[in-house]
Amino acid sequence: MIERLSEDYKIEDILRVLWIDANLEDVVVMSIKDYKRKRVPYWVNYAILIDEIHEGHSRIIEFDEEIQLLSPNHNYLEKYKENRNRRWELIKRLAQCEPDIYFPETRGKLLKEAFLDTGKSQKVIREYLLKYWFHGKSKNALLDNYIFCGAVGTKRKYIKKPGPYSANRYIVSEADIEIFKSAIRIFHIRQGMNISTTHERMCETFYKRGYYRKYGVRVPIVDFDRAPSLRQFRYWYKNSSSEFGREVNKRGKRRATMKVRPLIGNASERAFCVGAVFEVDATRSDIILVSFDRRTILGKPTLYVVIDVFSRLIVGYHVSLASESWFEAMVAVEHAAANKVESCARYGIHIKEDDWPCHALPQSLIGDRGELKAQMSERFVNLNVDVLNAPSYRGDLKPYVESHFHINNETIRQLLSGSTEAKQINRGDYDPSRESAWTIEEFNRFLIVYFITYNASALSKDFVPTKDMFMDQVELTPLKIWNWDKGRRLLHEKSQDELRYNLLPREIGKVTRFGIQFKNLYYTSQLGLEEGWFEGKGTGIDGKREVEISYDPRNCSSVFIRRGKKLIPCLLTGRSKEFVGHHFNEIDKLFEYRDNQIKEQEKNEKQHKAELHTFTAELDKLTSRMTKEATRETSFYSRKQNMRETRAKDSNTWGAMSAIAPIEVNNSVDLADAPASAKVISFQNKVEEGSTLGNAEIQSLFTKKSQERRIRDERDQ
Repeated sequence: MIERLSEDYKIEDILRVLWIDANLEDVVVMSIKDYKRKRVPYWVNYAILIDEIHEGHSRIIEFDEEIQLLSPNHNYLEKYKENRNRRWELIKRLAQCEPDIYFPETRGKLLKEAFLDTGKSQKVIREYLLKYWFHGKSKNALLDNYIFCGAVGTKRKYIKKPGPYSANRYIVSEADIEIFKSAIRIFHIRQGMNISTTHERMCETFYKRGYYRKYGVRVPIVDFDRAPSLRQFRYWYKNSSSEFGREVNKRGKRRATMKVRPLIGNASERAFCVGAVFEVDATRSDIILVSFDRRTILGKPTLYVVIDVFSRLIVGYHVSLASESWFEAMVAVEHAAANKVESCARYGIHIKEDDWPCHALPQSLIGDRGELKAQMSERFVNLNVDVLNAPSYRGDLKPYVESHFHINNETIRQLLSGSTEAKQINRGDYDPSRESAWTIEEFNRFLIVYFITYNASALSKDFVPTKDMFMDQVELTPLKIWNWDKGRRLLHEKSQDELRYNLLPREIGKVTRFGIQFKNLYYTSQLGLEEGWFEGKGTGIDGKREVEISYDPRNCSSVFIRRGKKLIPCLLTGRSKEFVGHHFNEIDKLFEYRDNQIKEQEKNEKQHKAELHTFTAELDKLTSRMTKEATRETSFYSRKQNMRETRAKDSNTWGAMSAIAPIEVNNSVDLADAPASAKVISFQNKVEEGSTLGNAEIQSLFTKKSQERRIRDERDQ
């Protein structure tokens, strides 16, 4: 996108570049300043546009202002993606007719042909096409734009049955839906009944009002006026399940795969140039790793590989000790779009840009029906990447990455200690884990060198070069083919922020005075302190106390706040600083331990409190009884006399009783039955009586009294 500026540097117009001539002579642009009145694309001179940018009269905008529409949340996308796909099918052929579609005279002809083929009016098709161009040629531009209006995601509660009048006025409730699910599971899937019979058995089982006896058996009386109709049951079933799911329920997964699965043709049919198709898949490498201290055997690592089908170049990879998952696959794809010079330097291997030049995303990404079948795979649409899933048991539809696993594991078994074939070890066989010596970091460094070597190696004889390769006499190695065709067609680069925005996992965090609480940790940012997110009971972030967090599960040191079109990094506060560098799994285990311990100790605490309550109750009874006996003939008024003098005297008595100085023994005095006041020496009274006690005399008295107490304690024992 390009901003055109006036002489006083005010925004005059905003242009989106739609197409560039291969000879760099002409450019097709579209004005996107006015959302309501979309203008058709028009042609400008390439050289003039470049001069305007260099002279400062125009400038390039790097990020789309409508990212909330182009990267919607999952619920919104699930609700409206069918409409998006239907509209895309209407304009798909027109959008690909470049540059003819940009000429007014040919555009009208193409619109008329589309009208004759689809039956949709030219005005509607033209509006879809303009919206597609307006938002940067993204399929998500065809979504219903209800982002900022209505109660999105709120289910409507019906008081009366919608639609035209009918004899059946029954309204389907949540309880009915649970019954529908049970009926499908019991009668349709397990017993193989069709939908009509399933509905009949459901009404007989769940919507009966009694029984009558006939032919010696009890027959249920179905209350049809208070039961959902067959049409309602069919409507729910169709809208709550996919066509593939319904076929699986009806005929089984294997037959459904053969009948309903998409037929995508030959594996390399779509790969007509570099960047057209990437394949991604995971396997367990044939090597047994050890821990970083080399004392523990860890087993086989999981290796993800991303390969360009056209050139056979390894464009990205990821090795991990975790199991296969969406996140691990995302890291591999992110590595394909990352700068390899920087990523290799992190592991002490320094390469040149020409050694591994790939840092872009493809037009299509093919995987199996595992990680990329997850709901989050829709996020690749936001990055202009189509995700294609090969059917089950059809590894031949992504043969290049599958065959590379065979080559990779064969090399590992020949070169690395502790390698083993993927087979079961029988009793008496030699255990290859005895020779395990590689850590995951060392194995990762090996993979870097191995992939660089593989990319520079000769292709197999199965590779069929194109006519253009023959004309240009291209060396048939993955690296040479990549460099020959790189950047010509479908490769596109994305910034690191945009990759994070779309691919990182997302969860909800809470804004508190201590920072942003997420998974029992607290985070903050300089922007949050400046805007007062954490002050008192304020409004939080843009009036919300709950915010969407993007995070990397491998490290809890930082998270990102999704705010509009930006990702704001947040670091751990001092309250959680000790967890810097830890995995989120470790944090979960730590707080799980804390919660379990607190629950266990709360049980013990109740018993301790029972002891305290019992002891206190008995002591309270004793003190009350003794006080009543001592004050039986004393008035309450007299008890409050001489409080100051008595308080000072008892203070001295208690201090002497709890003192730690030794006391001399006086065998002639028996202190066992003496009152507390008789066991204490009152220094103040001695002085007042005229005695002139010095420090030595006072110390002597302390020693004597301590010895007397010691003798008494020994006698009591």
